Amino acid sequence: MCTLIILYKVLEDYPIIALHNRYAQKESVEYPPQRLVMKYTVFCPIELQVKGTWIGFNEKGLFLAVTDQHSGEQKNWIKSRGVLLLNILANITRSREAKDVIIKELSHGGYKKGNFVILDPHEGYHILYDEKVYVRELKHGFHVFTNVTPIPNVKTPPDILDRANKRRRRAEELAREIVTRVAQGEIITIEELLDILKKVAQDHAYGKSELSICYHGKDTWTMTSSTIMAVGKNIEESRILYCPGNPCENKFIDYTYLVKRKGGPEVELKSSKLLGKKIAICLTGSVATILAPLLARELRRHGAEVHCYMTKYAIEYGISPKVMEWATRHEVITELTGRSEHLIDYDLVVVYPASLNTINKMANGIADNAVTTLCAATPPNRLLIAPAMNLKLYFNHELQRNLIKLRKRGVTIIEPRLEEGSAKIARVNEVVDYTIRLLSSSKLKGKNILILTGPTRYAIDAVRYIVNRASGRIGYWLAKEAFQRGCNVKVIYGPGNVEFPHYIPVIKVETTEDYLKATLNELMCKIYDYVIFSAAILDYKPDKIIKEKVKSGMSEWIIRLVPTIKVIKEVRSAFPKMNIVAFKLEYNVSREVLLERARKLMDDVNAMVVIANDITKIRGNYHEAIIIDNRGGVHEFKGTKAELSMTIFDILERLS
Repeated sequence: MCTLIILYKVLEDYPIIALHNRYAQKESVEYPPQRLVMKYTVFCPIELQVKGTWIGFNEKGLFLAVTDQHSGEQKNWIKSRGVLLLNILANITRSREAKDVIIKELSHGGYKKGNFVILDPHEGYHILYDEKVYVRELKHGFHVFTNVTPIPNVKTPPDILDRANKRRRRAEELAREIVTRVAQGEIITIEELLDILKKVAQDHAYGKSELSICYHGKDTWTMTSSTIMAVGKNIEESRILYCPGNPCENKFIDYTYLVKRKGGPEVELKSSKLLGKKIAICLTGSVATILAPLLARELRRHGAEVHCYMTKYAIEYGISPKVMEWATRHEVITELTGRSEHLIDYDLVVVYPASLNTINKMANGIADNAVTTLCAATPPNRLLIAPAMNLKLYFNHELQRNLIKLRKRGVTIIEPRLEEGSAKIARVNEVVDYTIRLLSSSKLKGKNILILTGPTRYAIDAVRYIVNRASGRIGYWLAKEAFQRGCNVKVIYGPGNVEFPHYIPVIKVETTEDYLKATLNELMCKIYDYVIFSAAILDYKPDKIIKEKVKSGMSEWIIRLVPTIKVIKEVRSAFPKMNIVAFKLEYNVSREVLLERARKLMDDVNAMVVIANDITKIRGNYHEAIIIDNRGGVHEFKGTKAELSMTIFDILERLS
């Protein structure tokens, strides 16, 4: 039920002007417009659940927006249109290239239907995705998009079509009036035009019903926001206005300052897991502060807004505040002033590194500097600390007592690495994992997940063995994703060389029998919500093992192989109600055959999800797969192993 009005090349200095009244389900949570520094700086609001956007532009003048397409039955989708838009804005500068990328993505399937608008100062396109992809060029003038774009030979429920048409006609009437007034010279400034668009956003031609541009929701749907963007020829002159809720009841807030703000290093977005999150990094007296800039930048690569607090000893024994200002793009706070810096409400406060002195102060309520005062004003469940100090200091009785005290209050503590006589600070990637985990709002949070991964190995003689080529890297990414979503994850891992994070427990196995025994033991000792079978378990093994080394020089050596037990079937037999995620690996088969065998496996073991792979389409970190679920969904995937893991857990969330 969204309404999107585009004024394209209507005002000379502002070739792209847009009003987007967004309607969404009531549980949808938005974050107002942000400045996201990636390969290209992006300006857009954020939908917090999927970490994507529905309208935005980048520093090069590329503009993207999307509305729904309610033309009838909607197939299952696992990919986010908002994330797609955000990734394009972060990496592309021209509408033609953006159009090609969107068409390619949509052709793979997995997306919800929608109307995509792609504009730059020179070219514009409308892509309609409704099972098929339809493309048309947008000329200068006004364009209106609602939740239905009629398609020949595609039947849309009459009531939905009628509502959309009435709203479209009203929006077109108002847009036409604006264009006419601009042409006649009645509207000559951007301020005048923005004021008119604010009134358009409030329009109640049909009362407060869903026929009106300003729709007042009922039941599960509501108007979540109204956004006005004017992309200037000079990008720094662009304008951003945002109104939470209905604009007839709330005021538009001017976010234009985001465009004018400069400075700070560019970072490329790795994920949107921390978009909309505000994080403080607190530095205390330790040489380990040299890692803090890396942490700040890595958190920003996942979308976080990062600020920094430093004690005087962090400056004396560590790094300059200017370095952290460079890394965070914000002024560093080193002392308290009348601005009440300690009362800022952060989603998470990370003390990295945390010295003995600071930990003891935190545990005993001492607030005598910028760091300890901020920590005192922050709820314990929003505190994450990473100790770093000499080993003798770390085992100090008072420190250990205070660490226990902080844990009991709800503070998260990442244990240091005990090496070379020191309690070394946790690695940057570990802190990022914990940060994402603590701030996760996943439906799977708290679920117990068991992952089988890696190869299988059987001895042939005393020095030789038979093994498959699996590495277990997909299991690594699955475990990492599960941990970040707040799951309690354990891994059963074959004889590979992948190193799992120390906070993910791993059971080492070697043979098929080992896998089965370890899996059954785990499932009998603990209640698991999901078991993921990503291990490459050998189908055959030598019928006997020669205890000595077989000497070379023989004309031939015949080894007889016999079938191994089917671990997944044994587990299903023992636990009929277990939620199983299965992997199916084939070699050089057609899509139809791969899909057929995936469905057979799903039927055989009553799997919740099956990921079907053709090994010829797996190269290094690149992975292609077909994912099917027990509700009839079929999803095509192409991307990295990390992205595949995210997709699998996205599907599990939708099925849960």
